[in-house]
Amino acid sequence: MPTDIAGSKRLDWLKRQMEQAFGEVESITNRAADEDRDVTDAEQRTCEARRSRIAELESELQVEADLAQRSASYQGLVAHIGPAQDQPIRGQLVERQAQQNLEVPTYDTPGAYLVDFLTRSEDADAAARFNRYLERAVTHQTTAQNPGILPTPILGPLYTEQASRRPAIEAATLRPLPGGGKTFGRPRISQYTLAGPQSAEKAELLSRPMLIDPVNVTKQTYGGVVNLSWQDRDWTDPSIMDIIVADLAASYAQATDAAFVTYFLGTVTQTKALATADSEGLLGAIFAATGLIFSQTNTMPDTLWVAPDVWGALGAMVDSTGRQMFATVNPVNGLGTISPTSMTGSLAGYRLVIDKNLPSGTAILGDSTYVEVYETVGGQVSAIEPSVLGTQVAFYGYIAWLTLEPKAFVKLTGVPVLPFTANGNGGTPATQTGKGTKAS
Repeated sequence: MPTDIAGSKRLDWLKRQMEQAFGEVESITNRAADEDRDVTDAEQRTCEARRSRIAELESELQVEADLAQRSASYQGLVAHIGPAQDQPIRGQLVERQAQQNLEVPTYDTPGAYLVDFLTRSEDADAAARFNRYLERAVTHQTTAQNPGILPTPILGPLYTEQASRRPAIEAATLRPLPGGGKTFGRPRISQYTLAGPQSAEKAELLSRPMLIDPVNVTKQTYGGVVNLSWQDRDWTDPSIMDIIVADLAASYAQATDAAFVTYFLGTVTQTKALATADSEGLLGAIFAATGLIFSQTNTMPDTLWVAPDVWGALGAMVDSTGRQMFATVNPVNGLGTISPTSMTGSLAGYRLVIDKNLPSGTAILGDSTYVEVYETVGGQVSAIEPSVLGTQVAFYGYIAWLTLEPKAFVKLTGVPVLPFTANGNGGTPATQTGKGTKAS
């Protein structure tokens, strides 16, 4: 038995999926630990989904690993056995019969049949006659004659492209949604107190009152519903009810994430252009945007939100010697890490957030504490329709969001992008120079 067993491409893919799932759970829990807090409800749901995926991957990995073991055992078993020697077989005799256009014999008596049957091992002509007769006499049975007993297997698990992740929302500051009312107020200081030098002894100090005004936030309801027949509920395997509820939850996640991204983009009014669409221009724009944010809010940004095509271009950036700018393996003076196997990473010390709902070419640098998301997930509700044997299944939640300080965010313009074709397949990478990837 060989000590090293060759795996399959699917086994490699399953291992990458398992490592990615472990990495996402670890990233979420580490981030919560770094921020000295418990994981949020949204992060908990994400972790539970990844743990469920890990359990599915374990069973599939066991199947692939067992197949690799059996393949290795088979190779060792037959390695010393050579090919079969050329011998006339029944199929060859039948082919010879067709080439010679011989007639199918008939036996007039049982004795003639027995003579050919007993002497066919020694007499080639007897064997040919007997085999031609046998070919004619035996009825061929194929699957075309018995479709009624051929099962149609279902190979699981169920494949879906829809995910429950909401990277843009998960990167914001998550707060509980107040229970009462259609709207609620978020207090915000609109005028700060004043301090300065005393003009003379016993002179009045500077004085100005603090003004705190409420920012009005409106709650929104998101959800979806499906009317399910009892027959579909009772006869499906795996259960359609569980599949629909999971998909409604994923649809809710995608709809709320897309709506939040639209709102968030609308509140970002400050821009900073890259002088050149390469690594040098990117680093210069990041420093300029950081200085702009700090000068107006006295805080430092912590997050860079980017669209997938921007993420692809950043990962492909190289320096003047052709080395990856944000390498994950053996980085030299690296400014961050971007891996093609994970939609997370860091850039110049900032957390990198990639969201498919961000428009092409989008890159926003900002302080995540100044954009908040408030949410209460109602989850699954159902109502029975006995007159038609039906069940209405719905999934809903209440959500709201607020950008507390637009000055804490800057949109980078002129960033490089990695083009993709319209049907979702990867396109040709943008032209590369010694300093980085040019904009398309």
